[in-house]
Amino acid sequence: MRSTHPGATQRYRISDRWPFDPVRVGLYYGWVVVVVGTIGMVASVPGQTAGVSVFTDELTAATGLTRLQLSIAYLIGTGSSGLLLPRGGRAIDRYGSRVVALVATVGLAGVLVGFSFVGPMNLAVGMAVMSVGFGLLRFTGQGLLTLSSRTMVAQWFDRRRGLVTSVANTFVSFSFAASPALLLALIDFGGFRSAWRLLAVGLVLAVGSVVLLLYRESPESSGLMIDGGLAEPSHDGAPPLIGTDDDHTRGQAVRDLRFWAITLPIAALSSTGTALTFHIVDFGAEVGLTDDEVVRIFVPIAFVSIPATLVAGWLVDFVSPLRIAAVMSVAQIVMYATIARLDTPVFAVVAVVAWGVSQGCFAPLTSAAIPRLFGRRHLGEIAGAQMSALVIGSAIGPAFFAFVQSISGSYDAALRLSMIVPATGLVLVVLSERSR
Repeated sequence: MRSTHPGATQRYRISDRWPFDPVRVGLYYGWVVVVVGTIGMVASVPGQTAGVSVFTDELTAATGLTRLQLSIAYLIGTGSSGLLLPRGGRAIDRYGSRVVALVATVGLAGVLVGFSFVGPMNLAVGMAVMSVGFGLLRFTGQGLLTLSSRTMVAQWFDRRRGLVTSVANTFVSFSFAASPALLLALIDFGGFRSAWRLLAVGLVLAVGSVVLLLYRESPESSGLMIDGGLAEPSHDGAPPLIGTDDDHTRGQAVRDLRFWAITLPIAALSSTGTALTFHIVDFGAEVGLTDDEVVRIFVPIAFVSIPATLVAGWLVDFVSPLRIAAVMSVAQIVMYATIARLDTPVFAVVAVVAWGVSQGCFAPLTSAAIPRLFGRRHLGEIAGAQMSALVIGSAIGPAFFAFVQSISGSYDAALRLSMIVPATGLVLVVLSERSR
C-alpha cells in the first residue's frame, strides 16, 4: 500500500494482521515482540564473532589458508558488511522488520550451508571466497537479523523502552557467552560441516517460523497504540504512520552532534573490545599473565556489565541518553588507561569495573537512545547507520592493535591512541548539551 501522507516512507510488507490480529491476543503485544525479538537476536550467533571463532581451526584445515590469511578475509568481509548496513536499515523502514528478518534468517542459513562445503583452495581463490563468505555471514547475521530484531523491539515501547531493551540484551549476552561451548559440542557430535547444516535447518524451520508468524513491525500497523491501548481507526483508508512528522530522517540524524556523541563511544568499545578479545593471549603475555589468568577477566567483567546494563537501561528512560554516553566515554578512558596494568590488583579491579560499566551502557545506547532522540519513523535507517559504525569499528580494531604493536612493541600504545575516540565523544556530549 502507498501512503499519501507528506514525508511518509513507502512500505510494502506482510500485513501485521496476518496470520492473527495482535489486538485479539489478550495482552499488549509488545511483550510478545520482546520475547520473539530476543530470539531473533540470539539466532544471529552464527554470524557473530562468538559463533565464528569456534570454527576457525576447522576452516584453516579445510581451506588450506593460514590463520593470518583467514583473519584478513574476516576483516575484509566484516568491513564490507558494515558499509552495506545503512541499506539494510533503509529496507527495514520500507519493508518492515518481519520481511527483512525473514530474508536475513534464510540468507544466514544459506551462507552456513555454503560454508559447510568449503574445501582446499589456492591463496587467491581462498581469500576471495572467504572474504565474500564472511561478508555475507556478517551482513545477514550480525547485521540484518540483529538490526531488524532490535529495531522492532524499540518500536513497541516508549515509557519503558530502555529497561525493556536492556533486559532483552541481557539474555542475548548470556546466550552469546554460552554459545561457544554449545557450538563446540555440536562440532564434536558430527563435525563442523554437519554442525553448520544443522544450524541452517534450525534457522529456517524454527527461527524462520517465529519471524514469519510472530514478528510485527509496530503497534500502529497492528491497530494498537505504543505502550498499550487501541489505535484510532483511519478514516481515509491510508496505512498508519509510525512516529510523527517531527521525527528525524537519517540525513538529519547523522548531521546532528547528538548522533555522534552516542555513536562514537559504542563504536570505540566495539573496536577496542574486539581487538582485546582477538589478541587476548598475546596481550596477557605482555602484561605478565598466563593464558588462563588473562582469559578469566571476562567473568568479573560480565558480573559488572549485567547489573550496569539494567541500571543504564532504567536510567535512559528518565535522563538524557547523552549522559549515558558521557558515562560510557569516561569509563572507556579509565579502562584504556588501566587495563595494561592487569598484573597490579588495584589497576586490575579498576579496569574490570570500567570495562563492565562501559559495556553496560552499550545496550541502551544502541537500542533506546536513537528513538528517544530522533523518533521512530526512520528508525531502521538511523539505527543502520549507527550499526555500520559499530561493525566497521569491530573490523578495524584487531588490525589496528596488531599494526601498532608491531611498530611500538606494545599494545599499550594502541590503548592510549584508542582514548581519542571516546574523548571526542565526550567533547561532542558537552557541545550537544550546550547547544540545546
